[in-house]
Amino acid sequence: MRWLRRDDTRDEIDSEKGFLFVTGEAADMPLRDIFLKFRKTVSGDMEWADSRKHVFRRRASYVRVATLLLTAASTVVLGIEAIPSRAAIALPMVALVTVLSQLDTFYNWRSRWVLMEEAQYRLNRLRDDIDYYVITTPQSELEEERLKKFFLEQQATWNDVSRRWIDLRKVGNPPQSEQAPPNIVVT
Repeated sequence: MRWLRRDDTRDEIDSEKGFLFVTGEAADMPLRDIFLKFRKTVSGDMEWADSRKHVFRRRASYVRVATLLLTAASTVVLGIEAIPSRAAIALPMVALVTVLSQLDTFYNWRSRWVLMEEAQYRLNRLRDDIDYYVITTPQSELEEERLKKFFLEQQATWNDVSRRWIDLRKVGNPPQSEQAPPNIVVT
């Protein structure tokens, strides 16, 4: 089953190598170039979140569809009297539904998919803020302090994602209720 295997041949995204790698280790870059390199890092973060989101969505969908089909098929098999040994056919189907349900509970793919969707949204917002600031601010008026704020927002996003990711992976602990991240206002 290809969908259960980990794809170890994937290319490493530049943002996974760090901001120092993305900047080319240049010490005295103009601030505008640093902003643009940081924007590239945020875009790479979005690509990573998107790749994880697709994996989790696919796995969650496969398990849900398989569970639904097996549940329906076992019910139909039990209901058709013309099928010989129908209990012997339906029982393994029901057992497989139980196994798939436990896999879904253990890996919590849907919640992790939603988490990556949220991370991607937050990073997209950050990238839009960087774009707006760089485009609307003359190069001579760009502030290093503003770059630090953008960096701290990126770090806060990943800190929140990492904390919640770990919570979702804890065995025996159901995920806590979804809360809006601190920088998203819910009305």
